[in-house]
Amino acid sequence: MGNPSIHRIERMNYGIGAVLILLAVISQPKPIALGIATGTALTCLNFFILRKLIVKWTTAAQEKKHGYAPMLMLPKMTGLMVAVAAVVLFLPVDVVAFVIGYSIFVVSITIEAMYSALRTPEPSE
Repeated sequence: MGNPSIHRIERMNYGIGAVLILLAVISQPKPIALGIATGTALTCLNFFILRKLIVKWTTAAQEKKHGYAPMLMLPKMTGLMVAVAAVVLFLPVDVVAFVIGYSIFVVSITIEAMYSALRTPEPSE
């Protein structure tokens, strides 16, 4: 299933991304809105795949099994690099807007880190 923290980060990616895209669509020119949308979509897809791989990896480790998830990290990263290059080279996007959209995961992780540090732990029985 995975750590609840990872799921919160992923949901925040979707939420922050949706708000950012909506604001860009209504207030920015097409290249900027497209850059933010594609950057956000790629980072959300990347985090989704990464979460799946990490959950498989850690579950296999807990069960003392040898999983194949670590071997999929290189193809995932290669695919991500190809996708980023394709967006930047072939789509009419603003590159700075693309980077802003892609960087929302940093905001999500920061918010989750602050939330985890500030919340009071549940009492153990």
